[in-house]
Amino acid sequence: MYFKNILVPYDESDHAKSALHIALGLAGPYETAKVHVVTVIPSASLPNPTLLGDIGLDTPYAVGDPVTYERILDSVVENTVSDIQHVVDESRDDAKCKIVADAVISNSALEGIVDYVSSRDIDLVVMGRRGLGALRGMLGSVSFGVLRSVDVPVLTVK
Repeated sequence: MYFKNILVPYDESDHAKSALHIALGLAGPYETAKVHVVTVIPSASLPNPTLLGDIGLDTPYAVGDPVTYERILDSVVENTVSDIQHVVDESRDDAKCKIVADAVISNSALEGIVDYVSSRDIDLVVMGRRGLGALRGMLGSVSFGVLRSVDVPVLTVK
């Protein structure tokens, strides 16, 4: 079976790195295939826009300024994508498929992954069984939630 759009949720864990290698093995020989390597940034880890003051950023801004807050969010996403791109470049080997490094902001990793699957026409998710979060049973809570929440095949990797 040939998958054209493969999602690899990436959280820097060893299982996520293994999932990336598996996904590149599946799609690598196909130039028309695309592997999306995505990190979900939890919105709770971002500064609260109503409490912003001078937090050491290069430019001062007004409390609650939506334009500046948007720039902060864009900067966080850009830095995360840059970090992912380094991992992708090291993992590429001889893969001919297109590899997209991306980051999304969401309330939870599960919600971010499910939204990404539905909005990007993903036809396979390859993800680590256990990531950096808390563990629940044999599968991590996020991988278990993805298995139950998406309508595409999910391959979990150790």
